[in-house]
Amino acid sequence: MKPEKSKRTERLLSSFLTYQFKKHFYRVYIQDQRTKSASGGKQYLINHSSWWDGLLVFYLNQKVVKEDSYAMMSRKGVEEFPFFSKIGAFAVDPSSPKSLIRQLKLAKDLLDDQKSIWIFPQGKEEHIEKRPMTFMSGPAYLVEQADKHDIIPVSAYYTFRHDQRPELFIWIGKEISSTAFDGMSRAQINESLKTSCERQLDQIKTDLIEEQITGYSPFLKGFPTASEWLQFFKRLSPDKKEKS
Repeated sequence: MKPEKSKRTERLLSSFLTYQFKKHFYRVYIQDQRTKSASGGKQYLINHSSWWDGLLVFYLNQKVVKEDSYAMMSRKGVEEFPFFSKIGAFAVDPSSPKSLIRQLKLAKDLLDDQKSIWIFPQGKEEHIEKRPMTFMSGPAYLVEQADKHDIIPVSAYYTFRHDQRPELFIWIGKEISSTAFDGMSRAQINESLKTSCERQLDQIKTDLIEEQITGYSPFLKGFPTASEWLQFFKRLSPDKKEKS
């Protein structure tokens, strides 16, 4: 059964998250490599390494992607935070084959109806540096079963760099048409998708290590840090140096 979204919940949560991201992150950067805005179903495959990820999916869709999107989430997450069901999330129990098949069929119907689906293919939260990533076969199943649609890898990399609070780097990759996998087995499709997601995430890491972030645009600026406040008060302080 398709989740019933609540516009009021979406508005309230969007405002709440703007404040929370500004409070907890020094900067959020984004690189968006999508090349077209053609209609049709879309699979967004995003890594899962942080408590923030479920909220990030909603916020990205509200502020950047702006599509009629739904998200496959763990039953535990939806049960702990029921409001997720009001913003398009539907619960999946990975330990239950019946639940998994039922929700994959729902995802297929949504894709065939030209909606967007966000999926955490790892199926659980894993450390951001774990390789190989756990990669469940749900996305490959949808490539096989759903009508022609695009698959878009999304990477979220949380890191501390030079400031008091962490920063978040997001990479929305280029579209991959489901027809690109014609003639491939499900295992081959799964491996190809996993490789695309791993490479994109690893590229963010490389960019950060080499301090090459010109390809990322500032998306959200956090509230001033303690360091910035101290610099501010330092500028206000009178110059007490003795003149020679």
